[in-house]
Amino acid sequence: MSGLLILLAFLMGGTLIQYWTSAPIPAAIIGMLLLLVFLMMRRKVPVALEGITKVLAPILPLFLIPVSVGIVTHEQLVREHGLVLLLILAISLIPGTLVCGWIMSHGKRS
Repeated sequence: MSGLLILLAFLMGGTLIQYWTSAPIPAAIIGMLLLLVFLMMRRKVPVALEGITKVLAPILPLFLIPVSVGIVTHEQLVREHGLVLLLILAISLIPGTLVCGWIMSHGKRS
């Protein structure tokens, strides 16, 4: 349970930073970046955090349901801006894939 509190603390930290700075970045992304910095500085994942990630990872696909509903309910926006959205998605997949590949190849060395 303390692993979930760790995740929520970083989410709250991201929310506070986003609120104080009015940054155009979502609070959840800021919180994930804070968590990344924390883990890189610590060089080790806390046991509690590792435990909660094993619980949450199998249900991760459920987080795609709101995105799917948004696509269906905002059909007009998809029609108007679909090609631009598709281009942005394609471009954003490239660095994401490269970063994930790098993490997979270098992350298990310890």
